[in-house]
Amino acid sequence: MNTHPPKLIVIHPIYSASGYRQHLTAIDDSLVVHHHADSRFQLELRPMVKLTARGASSYAAAIQQLANDLQTSHRVVIVGRDGFLADLEQLARQHATDKEREEIERAAQVIAERARYQILDSLFEAPIEYKMGRMILAARERRTKANKNEQSGLNCMFGIPTPRAEQLWHSLRHQWCSPRDNAAGRVAWEEWCRANRPPMPTAV
Repeated sequence: MNTHPPKLIVIHPIYSASGYRQHLTAIDDSLVVHHHADSRFQLELRPMVKLTARGASSYAAAIQQLANDLQTSHRVVIVGRDGFLADLEQLARQHATDKEREEIERAAQVIAERARYQILDSLFEAPIEYKMGRMILAARERRTKANKNEQSGLNCMFGIPTPRAEQLWHSLRHQWCSPRDNAAGRVAWEEWCRANRPPMPTAV
């Protein structure tokens, strides 16, 4: 990750289909990775957010959170980046209260200014050898239960399915890290899972 900021967030939007149209309804468990100068990795999993018109999980709150992450030098990887950003901005404005409008416009401006160099689309901005694997990962259904007799590995650890954001990070780690840092990242992830693997919330 020498060519990338040491703070990374992997976001996987969730859509529901209705009347031949897709609607942004949630943001899946998001992985936050801090890569320290001594090669240590620190990981955090933000739980899934079911997006609403109002409240702490509103579209307005989500767009402001994204803008704040960008301003604190996080590199963000979003599955289906362009569609997600357009939908989030449109829905935030549509459901905004009068008090929220100014903050939403400020957040939208921050995102527009930083999108080209600070927000990546995990499906396309990669060498060809990584693209197919990431497309497969992104297309997987969200799982909250392990398969019968499923062994621990990248897809499932300690009986809990690995969120898709974590699976995509493993692909990014292989691409971005040196062999030494790649190994350190894998070990850090396994230790983090062992210490505080959070339970999977209910699927949307």
